[in-house]
Amino acid sequence: MRVLHTADFHAGRLLRGYDRTPEIHEALVEIAALAKSERADAVLISGDLFDTGNPSADAEAAVFDFFLRLRDAGIPAIAIAGNHDSPARLGSVTGLLGWIGIQMVAQPTANPLDMVRGIETKSGESLVVGALPYLSERRLVKAADLLNGDVGAWRQKYREGMGFFLRRLGEGFRAGSVNMLMAHTTIDGAVPSGSERTIEFDLTNQYTLSGLQLPAGAQYVALGHIHKPQTVSEAPLAAYPGSIIQLDFGEGGEKKQVNLVEVEAGRTARITPIPLASGRELRTIRTDLDTLEARLEREKEFTGLLRVVVRAPGGTALPGLKDRVLRVAPNSLAVELDAQHEELALPELRREGLSLMELYERYWQERRGELPADLRAAFKEADEAAREEIPA
Repeated sequence: MRVLHTADFHAGRLLRGYDRTPEIHEALVEIAALAKSERADAVLISGDLFDTGNPSADAEAAVFDFFLRLRDAGIPAIAIAGNHDSPARLGSVTGLLGWIGIQMVAQPTANPLDMVRGIETKSGESLVVGALPYLSERRLVKAADLLNGDVGAWRQKYREGMGFFLRRLGEGFRAGSVNMLMAHTTIDGAVPSGSERTIEFDLTNQYTLSGLQLPAGAQYVALGHIHKPQTVSEAPLAAYPGSIIQLDFGEGGEKKQVNLVEVEAGRTARITPIPLASGRELRTIRTDLDTLEARLEREKEFTGLLRVVVRAPGGTALPGLKDRVLRVAPNSLAVELDAQHEELALPELRREGLSLMELYERYWQERRGELPADLRAAFKEADEAAREEIPA
């Protein structure tokens, strides 16, 4: 059996206000073509189809076009929701997707065996997948526990809760079938891409699973959530295929891929990484102020997107810096001062002493641009409500 494993599309991603959806669509077209050319019996998609819970029409068109291409090639698929997806939104189209051979598992159910899905392949072999969509840490760890300050206790409660689901999904495996697990989570030892070293990742990275918790009966564990391709367990074999394009400058230089998994019932699986060619390359260059133009000239042939970090002597004012960069390198999305000279930066570029609202606003600006007024109000309301729940 040949199974193509992919994850972390993040359709709708904006990078410093620049829409990456056309590149993501191009990558999805490439992946659908690979599924056909590699004679895949099935495709597994391990979450984060979209970058936000309320994706744009273009983002939805890109993902649904991918599903239709799989349908046209006669290749069934199983997908789960990730932490960036809206479970309710994906759940609302589950029935429609089922008509074209896409089994969507959007939310965990009270009976984990309901999340075990099967595919009868054209070759006559049966594929059984225990599909565990992203389960919020706050749903597994009570708010009261979060307030006690014991990080070790949080981690243990999360692991125990996830362990319950994993054990029950393993009970759904069948002898004589190819048995796989799919999950959107972080496994101990997984190495994140630089793009995940954000406020979001810093807050959630404390919740991880041990590879020892993965069901022994799984011949392959198809993971999503970490954007850097890697194998994190050998027994059972578990891997992240990574994101399908370089989504943020922290992923600059990473080679993107999908995993082709070849396996037979009762046998050890084998992974073959298949590189992807779609998506503009991201690159960060660092330069001194007095060599700025000369350094940028060396990037003239670069067709990707640039992040330019400028080192400047203390006390130097830098008016018009972005305009200087764009005149030479119009493909520059970000122009920043070196962190060593953060005292030169505008107040909105500093982190120390910022409130939760200010941190969220900065996060949003880095990803998508100006924070909309309605989201600002909603975040403020949620923050105030959370504070009221905290006992004095």
